Amino acid sequence: GRKPDAQSDNYAANSTISTSPEQCPQRPPLTNAASNRFLELDFIRGICAVSVIFFHWRGNYANWIWDNTYFFGNAFFAVDIFFILSGFVMSHAYGAKIQENKINLGSFALLRFGRLYSLVVVGSICAVLTMRLLYNSGGVKTNDLFMNLFLFQGISGKPDGFIGVFWSIGIEFWVGLTLSYGAIRYKAYFINFLIVLALLFHFYGGKDSLFFGIDVGLINWFVRRGLLGIGLGIIAYQIYLAYKDITFSDYAKRIMKVVFYALFIFIMFYMIAPRKSPPNINYAFLFILASIMILLGALLKNQYKLLCAKWQSWLGDVSYSVYVYHQVVIWFTIPWIRSFNLDNVRSLIIGGIFVLTVTLIVSHYSHKYIEKPAYKWFKGKIARAQKQDRVNCVMKILP
Repeated sequence: GRKPDAQSDNYAANSTISTSPEQCPQRPPLTNAASNRFLELDFIRGICAVSVIFFHWRGNYANWIWDNTYFFGNAFFAVDIFFILSGFVMSHAYGAKIQENKINLGSFALLRFGRLYSLVVVGSICAVLTMRLLYNSGGVKTNDLFMNLFLFQGISGKPDGFIGVFWSIGIEFWVGLTLSYGAIRYKAYFINFLIVLALLFHFYGGKDSLFFGIDVGLINWFVRRGLLGIGLGIIAYQIYLAYKDITFSDYAKRIMKVVFYALFIFIMFYMIAPRKSPPNINYAFLFILASIMILLGALLKNQYKLLCAKWQSWLGDVSYSVYVYHQVVIWFTIPWIRSFNLDNVRSLIIGGIFVLTVTLIVSHYSHKYIEKPAYKWFKGKIARAQKQDRVNCVMKILP
């Protein structure tokens, strides 16, 4: 957790000029995010990223042929959990400042852009080099590159071009930017609730499944997943705010922990389980269960001792880097592991362990030397710009 930066307050205290909020709105530098971490949510995010690794490893290795050995066959749902977490965490990190108009839409967009984009660029470069060096292919279409770099893959409904896993990053940016900011800034929580309710009925009615129902258009399958997940995350955070100051009895805490662990085990088992073919999936049921799990994890923040170890928190820290780099590591691993002429089971096990290990190592250093410094730089730029705006405002009202 981090404490708010007091630079702007110090500036005001040392100034001899008295100004009203209407003349110069107070906008403290955005050098810090929300206070206090939810360690349980960090671990959920990290374990979901690992699940996605195995889902894509098995799929890429077997050319997405479904059979009984397809463990982690439903781990695609980890991305939807990312969306729910994103809605919750964005509300927690920026909600109060957005409501007080200390963060405008432009600043919020820059903060989200700074959080996501550095690894998009680095991951894209790695993908191009991999295609060129490993597969002797420079065949990256200009349109695909454009969609990738401007985070339009998911919005376009065509996520498979270039590096497919980036589709959800674009959804998180654009849907999170519009839905989260709009709902929080204008207190449009009822509209958000109606959107979520409509999508829950939509998915409950079996209108969509994993591979069927993929369509194009602005409100395509991928956008609908993002809207539902981020919207549920916003609702979960509103419930959290209403109950976070309540002192629960020991009995109530035990019940909440049992339900949380039961949901966690059920969802993990669902994602890990093999399957033969793409089934019709009732997303409404899964989304609701995941949202309840996240809410319970937040209400008893840092009290789930099994999920609060340092390595679990670290796994959450590097989860975004894991998501960005794992596909490139898989591309390198497939020809290498096939060169040993092992049977499928041993190839999958050895290759999966190798992909996981290399991805975690790369992600650790990327998070430390690329992701964190880039985000810090973005926040510093916004902070300096806000300070300069305030200085300019003071100069304009000088007699």
